[in-house]
Amino acid sequence: LPALSGVANAACGSSTDIPGVVDSPTLRVVTLNMAHGRKDGRNQMLLKGETIRNNLLELAELLDRAEAHVIALQEADAESAWSGKFNHVDFLVENSVYSCSFHGIHASNRMYDFGTALLSRYPFQGAFAHSFEPSKPTTTKGFSVAALDWNPEGALAEPVKVKFVSVHLDFSRRSVRRSQIDEMVRVLSGIEGPLVVMGDFNTDWQTEDSSLKYLAEQLDLLAFEPHTEGLSTYGDKGARLDWILVSSDLDFSQYAVFPEVVSDHSAVAAELVLKEPDDD
Repeated sequence: LPALSGVANAACGSSTDIPGVVDSPTLRVVTLNMAHGRKDGRNQMLLKGETIRNNLLELAELLDRAEAHVIALQEADAESAWSGKFNHVDFLVENSVYSCSFHGIHASNRMYDFGTALLSRYPFQGAFAHSFEPSKPTTTKGFSVAALDWNPEGALAEPVKVKFVSVHLDFSRRSVRRSQIDEMVRVLSGIEGPLVVMGDFNTDWQTEDSSLKYLAEQLDLLAFEPHTEGLSTYGDKGARLDWILVSSDLDFSQYAVFPEVVSDHSAVAAELVLKEPDDD
């Protein structure tokens, strides 16, 4: 069984008449490390709560424009003293079109409670969160998992259940990232059907002995043009740390990095299609 962290149940806000099945011909997904609401500021503890709220309103507007079916978030704060004393995920739900959410809390102390989250306009199923083994002195990381039913244009006899993962790996040590990925593989390897893994992996594809490439190999996941330049997501050096990986029964029809600055990371978007059974 997965190790559950302290989490709220998957829930939808006040919206009514929410469809239970995605019928779009493609699945649109987005991932973003939201940097505790500080935007490109140096530290969220130096910002007023009003500033953090305004930053998150800009973020919500960007997510609305993305018109995604599922959004994966990292560094997503519950009510925390260091970032305005309000729940950032709930705030996004209240101020965006995404009325359904699941929030896994992986790191907690007297100053903060934060982790990973998933947002959607559709109700999630089977949601759970997993916190990695503590990695002191860095904060504990982990991942959130939830599923949606998808029936592209009603063409299938039964919808397929697609599982979505929002993950954040350790930034400081490759050895810790490798251990965290081994935990992911143990938890996720038994999941059947389409799988979409999104998040801040704190590593790229090119690094020798890349943990990202190792994860893709272990779970048979595909990355969009991993050697292509121009898809950097973090920092002046152009590091590509934020990724969307998909199982072999899915394929990318579009992929883009958003230019808008709503965090110290860039948001990444992809449009996915379901492969035909006889596709390679």
